Amino acid sequence: MTLGHAPAGLYLPGIDETTHKEAVRLCARDFLEHHVFFNDRGFHNHLNHHLLSVFSLGAPAKRLQEVFDQNKEILLPSHSPMDVDITTENFTEHFSNERCYPNYVSFFQRELDAAGDNWKAVACDYFFDPRVFPLGMSGIFHPFIQLGYGLEFESKTIVATALAQTCVHSSTFKTMFSEHVFADICTGELEDNNHGLSLMQILDKMRQDPLSISMEFSAVPSSKVSITDAAERLAIKYSSLWSVPTTKEGISAKYHELLSVVALVYGSMTRPGYKLLLHFAVMHCVTSAYFLPIYFDCLPIERQAQILKAHCAVVLATFALHGSPELYITPEISSKDTHCTVSDLQNNVNNQWLDVFSGAIASNDMHVPKVVRTLWRGSLLYSFPSKLTFDNDYTLPPPVNWLYLARITVDTIDFSRFRDPQQQAKEGKRFWTFGMVGHDKFWDTYPKE
Repeated sequence: MTLGHAPAGLYLPGIDETTHKEAVRLCARDFLEHHVFFNDRGFHNHLNHHLLSVFSLGAPAKRLQEVFDQNKEILLPSHSPMDVDITTENFTEHFSNERCYPNYVSFFQRELDAAGDNWKAVACDYFFDPRVFPLGMSGIFHPFIQLGYGLEFESKTIVATALAQTCVHSSTFKTMFSEHVFADICTGELEDNNHGLSLMQILDKMRQDPLSISMEFSAVPSSKVSITDAAERLAIKYSSLWSVPTTKEGISAKYHELLSVVALVYGSMTRPGYKLLLHFAVMHCVTSAYFLPIYFDCLPIERQAQILKAHCAVVLATFALHGSPELYITPEISSKDTHCTVSDLQNNVNNQWLDVFSGAIASNDMHVPKVVRTLWRGSLLYSFPSKLTFDNDYTLPPPVNWLYLARITVDTIDFSRFRDPQQQAKEGKRFWTFGMVGHDKFWDTYPKE
């Protein structure tokens, strides 16, 4: 197991050789000791996500050990390999069989080692294989996120586990990422003089679509086939209306737009008069968006556009699945962000973000530091405005106060995955929200302020 240093854009106080070595050691232990899922329902092992996110925010070695010790209590031990030899000829024959996970890890380790310095390109070729890609975009982005960590920290071991996780994953979508449907999404006919619609315009159209309006309510929408099918149909229809130019400037501008819209949806779904709501599935749209620029660095321009379109399609499916909610963008969310550079943080010139990082590091929810990392990336990106211009009728999202969203995340989500949930509920601890927040029936039982 090896790990590259934290990316330069997040090289913060507290990251040194001691914490780096501890992160390597604990990620290696996770690889050797734990299975890719932590229960028989396919819930994902988040340990290396939690470790690497707090490590890159400046956690001390002691906190890294605490994160490991907490997470290991809920994880399954690693499985012995099946009596199967996975090769390039048969590697598709054991898809969605989680018992073959260690076999797939061994296969991909061999493939990446054989690729030499070209191992990232080989990894991406496997991920974009049309037989693999539908699995990689499943599970509210978890295989995509795992691969993102491997690419970000330049770890062939984590990349091998990500590709193995992808292969043993079940598919979330029936047709959206089949070869011909996804090709149509990427090259479909566009409205608005072939310039496409903005994401803000697309969200509005989705709310008004008869298919969206007619969706029944369910407390667990992902369990209702009629709802998941409708959400997928809406995502296919509307993701094809968002154009992504195959230029460096176009990719950058469209990523800025996507990240801003995802952040606004994340922070703006609470109806006036109700307690603040942060949604579990939408949160994964945020944390996964962090990794898109890391994928871009490994891909030719055509695939950069494809992965951006794919991410957008899953975001829209998630939005539709939960009722295409109205957004209530408060002045706090759209107020001017507090921009500061990495050198400001290292010199403690402006410590507002450092306070949020400290809270994220201390959080016992494994997702909070991942959300904060993404929002910090958004704040850094918007220090450098997009160079691409849009038509006047292309509705760009309003400004985002990234620091505010990061702070409310740290302050709101105080429920620990590692303590008795009933006791925490009695204490008034807050957790992520689930369900169809776009439907009136959801709010009948949601607490008011």
